[in-house]
Amino acid sequence: MTGRSDAGRVLTPAFVVALCCLAFSASAGAAEPKLTVAKTRLAAALKCSPGIDRATRTPIMLVTGTGTSGDEAYGIGKPAFDLIGAPVCRVNFPNNTTADMQVSVEYLVYGLRTMARRSGRPVMVFGISQGGLLPRVALTYWPSLRRVVSDVVSAAGTHHGTTVGAGSCGHNGVTCIPAGFQQAAGSNFLKALNRRGRDETPGPTSWTTVRSATDGTVQPSSGPRPSPSLRGATNVLIQDICPGRQVSHVGTALDSVTFALAIDALNHRGPARLSRLPGDVCAHPYAPGLNEALTTTILQAAGALMAGRGEAEPRVAREPRLRAWMRRAG
Repeated sequence: MTGRSDAGRVLTPAFVVALCCLAFSASAGAAEPKLTVAKTRLAAALKCSPGIDRATRTPIMLVTGTGTSGDEAYGIGKPAFDLIGAPVCRVNFPNNTTADMQVSVEYLVYGLRTMARRSGRPVMVFGISQGGLLPRVALTYWPSLRRVVSDVVSAAGTHHGTTVGAGSCGHNGVTCIPAGFQQAAGSNFLKALNRRGRDETPGPTSWTTVRSATDGTVQPSSGPRPSPSLRGATNVLIQDICPGRQVSHVGTALDSVTFALAIDALNHRGPARLSRLPGDVCAHPYAPGLNEALTTTILQAAGALMAGRGEAEPRVAREPRLRAWMRRAG
């Protein structure tokens, strides 16, 4: 398979080899964790826009955050993605993305394998919050994916946990959603993922993170060790580009800076570069194509929606036990 993608990436025989490796690992395990969720459930959870088969542009995997579905995230961002013109897939994770992340990541692994196979191209991942963390889990423990994921753009990712709210989980009988336990700073899940010496940006994949100093959900998001940032990535604070801008946690995913960085990463080799951002990136608060008034209303309602989901979805008294593959060193 040869040719050149819209982003200037050459589709070499190496990508064909990578697809073969994916097929082998999917069937034989190949030292990677076996997917335990029924294939019918994995397939039903993956939704793609037209154009994914034999794609003529690099496809995008949109990975939603805690308390929302893939369909909801895509519905909100669809006008902006339509302007980009690339096929977009998303996953409806269990219990509105509140379940054990060790289960949710299987849905993403399956989705990325399927997208690469159907499109015949490397995939770009765009994730928000937990959706920024899950791709890193996938590429860390399923290394065959690294050759078929060209970029990860992580908006407000919970890579090193949050010190907001989740500290009460498991104390004095307080129950929480499984993903809430796992995204709290100091969780067993994050200790395993972030163990000393582990590559935070695994493989040849290019990594870009975006965060907001005014994020009320994931903290710290500024200072010397921001939770959403990764060693080896292009790490961007929105307020460094647009000083004084007030951007919420969910709003980070829809911000004009975030989308400009995602488009730059999509259209160039390597991670996004600040030097290539359009001069008017701060002229509008949200991504091109999004109605400002409607988007503002959606963001104002997002916090209550996510909090409600946290109460309505199944809750547990303690953090889910680490699976053997997460305890694995290396």
